[in-house]
Amino acid sequence: MNLFKQEDTIAALATGSAKSALSVIRISGASAKQIVSSVFFTKNNKKIELLDRKVLHGYICNGLKKIDEVILYYMQAPHTYTGEDTVEISCHGNPLIVEQVTELLFSKGVRLAERGEFTYRAYMNNKLDLSEAEAVNDLINSNSSKTAELALNSLQGSLSSQIKKIKQDLTELFAYLEASLDYPEEDIDFLTRKEKKEKMQKIISQVENLVSSYSLTKLVANGIKISIVGKPNAGKSSILNTILGYQRAIVTDIAGTTTDTIEEQIEYKGISFIISDTAGIRNHTNNTIEKIGQDRSRQSVNTADIILWVTDGSTLLDDNDKQIADLLKDKKDKTIVILNKSDLKQNLSVEELKNIFDFSSYINFSTINKTPVENILNKIYELLNLNNIDQETTVLLNARQYNLILNIKENLLKVLSLIDKGDSDEIVSFETNNVLLLLNDVLGIDTKEDILHSIFSKFCVGK
Repeated sequence: MNLFKQEDTIAALATGSAKSALSVIRISGASAKQIVSSVFFTKNNKKIELLDRKVLHGYICNGLKKIDEVILYYMQAPHTYTGEDTVEISCHGNPLIVEQVTELLFSKGVRLAERGEFTYRAYMNNKLDLSEAEAVNDLINSNSSKTAELALNSLQGSLSSQIKKIKQDLTELFAYLEASLDYPEEDIDFLTRKEKKEKMQKIISQVENLVSSYSLTKLVANGIKISIVGKPNAGKSSILNTILGYQRAIVTDIAGTTTDTIEEQIEYKGISFIISDTAGIRNHTNNTIEKIGQDRSRQSVNTADIILWVTDGSTLLDDNDKQIADLLKDKKDKTIVILNKSDLKQNLSVEELKNIFDFSSYINFSTINKTPVENILNKIYELLNLNNIDQETTVLLNARQYNLILNIKENLLKVLSLIDKGDSDEIVSFETNNVLLLLNDVLGIDTKEDILHSIFSKFCVGK
């Protein structure tokens, strides 16, 4: 992206490039109104005056030749997305027509927009700060309704507000430090070391909340990977089918029916769940295919965010159960034990299982008695703290923000250590100012152009 040519008037297709009922061409820049006016006419070839925020009907014409019948909407600067004069042309969605309209605009001096250039101009014209601009791209690329909610919340300024609050609190502390250096003899109530520490600890707490939010953001963005494991014939496939609401996996009384990993995806409460039904794990099998399936089961366990260990409550504890317990021994915090077949006489108790695997989450389940599948899904939400994510939650959306906030946290802890050791206000003030500069990077204040290029080049053309 050429970041220096904001004086250009730019255009791009704001909708998909495939054949469709309608396509929208967006034009932005100082010459947008003038250029579009030169090609927009009535049916009788009379010019149409572009009025701010008024929907107009007419024809895009190349001289006397009509290219298409269109609806046009003009928005006057500065009250637009980019902060510039903007025109949106809704034409018929035939790619040949779209090409003719855009080529006509290019012949009049309009330039094809670069990736993300409309949002870049919005950022440069103070319509968005950098965190809000990044949220635009995250909103477009959201893969579930919950990630879209979080991105929209950030676009509306939730992260910006939190960063500005941290910056305000830190600036207040910085002002006290500077005052103690500039006016040491004045009758001013300077902060004690204890007060400085308390203020810094409150700021660090706010930053730590943002740091911890990123792990949840990644989970929500990537989808929750759930691995269903257990010994053969424990009822894993039945539980998969129950969660999905249809018969995806073959269910029989024959042990080892599932010999490969079956993966399906659902959305629950706005979050994508990627569920893998794995081959039953048992000590001995002569089936080469089943052995390969069991290896894949172990791989699925290692990459899962949540493990559903399905046990058959109607059977006695055996070596297979102990083998699975050993496989999951380092994954207790993300394992939910399902005591399945609760409709039958129970020969396996919670206490017996706890003797071999110290789990904290379990569910009694029966597909015969139609135990609500929400019991499992809500337990997953609970274990991952997903219930703490709502439309008002402030989160870090991407690795750039996370790395910056992590760096900010480390520097704040350094400042706290300096205060605790009783170092001079001059040193503490210098380090505090460095953190303020890092906070500016989150908001995009005085951000280097190569960083801006990296961010906006990830956008699509037209946004």
